[in-house]
Amino acid sequence: MRPLSRMISRYLVAVVFIFSGFVKCVDPTGTAIKMEEYFVVFGTGFLIPLSMTFSILMCGVELLVGLMLLFNMRIVWGIWGALALMVFYTPLTLWLAITNKVTDCGCFGDAITLNNVQTFIKNVVIDLFIVILFIERKHFPVGITQMKQWIATLSMAILVFGFQFYNLLNLPFIDFMPYKVGANIPASMIIPEGAPQEIRKFVFYYEKDGVRQGFDMHSLPDSTWSFADRKEGRLIQKGYVPPIHDFMITTPDNMDVTTEILANAGKTYILIIGGMNKCNLHNFDQVNRIAEQAMARGHDFIAVTSSLPEEFEQFRQKVKATYPIYMMDGTTIKTMIRSNPGIMLIKNGTILGKWHHRKFKRIRIE
Repeated sequence: MRPLSRMISRYLVAVVFIFSGFVKCVDPTGTAIKMEEYFVVFGTGFLIPLSMTFSILMCGVELLVGLMLLFNMRIVWGIWGALALMVFYTPLTLWLAITNKVTDCGCFGDAITLNNVQTFIKNVVIDLFIVILFIERKHFPVGITQMKQWIATLSMAILVFGFQFYNLLNLPFIDFMPYKVGANIPASMIIPEGAPQEIRKFVFYYEKDGVRQGFDMHSLPDSTWSFADRKEGRLIQKGYVPPIHDFMITTPDNMDVTTEILANAGKTYILIIGGMNKCNLHNFDQVNRIAEQAMARGHDFIAVTSSLPEEFEQFRQKVKATYPIYMMDGTTIKTMIRSNPGIMLIKNGTILGKWHHRKFKRIRIE
């Protein structure tokens, strides 16, 4: 029984860590954004500049630990690594399950979304198998020398962190976001008929003879009480949230042009700028070439940014932009593309292509 329990525990923990680490290594920028959210909640905003470094280390270690367990390479180190990670993750997810300060912990990146209670239960189950591994950590036979194990482990580490850097220097190897190529933006914004609606408990406060008391909507007092206030209470049922729910493009004077752009039957090239002050300016000769060729062929070329209109003119002069610049929410822009700047091609609201700024030279206008 002990050999069987060891084998089941090793493979189960390995698969969970490999999957969790892999989907985050595919998009380390997404994990860094999630870490920024944690830093704000914990009042440690001074750590935000280090969010990408923490993301790369955490995602890489998680995937590496899973591979060490799967291939039985330096397995005692792998077990200690898994234990250390879960000693950190489990109390964190318990706190999240109680407070709900961060609605999605990000344990599986953007590939799978679990609520905080589900995540905590998942972690407790994984903890049980890690305890078995820890107790049995000296009973995993290895058929190769320690030197070969170290070489194999180091090779896996190089591959893991190299894979992350590839995804940082390009668009993610797999796009788990709702703005993937082939997605239709308007269709992804629709709430299906009969979808669950958000239900919240409201507390109504009434006063009588100087006494103030709260009531729910099903037990309101008689007319001798005077209404004083209403407060929104706890969430009873979460409503359906469409994959894309915050896509809006506006002019600098706040006119909504979203429908006009999405309904365009022709091609629209969208230059996506996360922030003009943080934008990589090295490839704007390529951007201007693409814009000129696109407009010469009758296509639209626009830019969207989360920057304020006051920055537009200086930016135009710096990059010699001749195309219209619109405004979008910064979070939406980060979700659309992991590149600053990046280019997205849409037609009738359907995403036909996405390019990292390092790949602009590959764009061919047709």
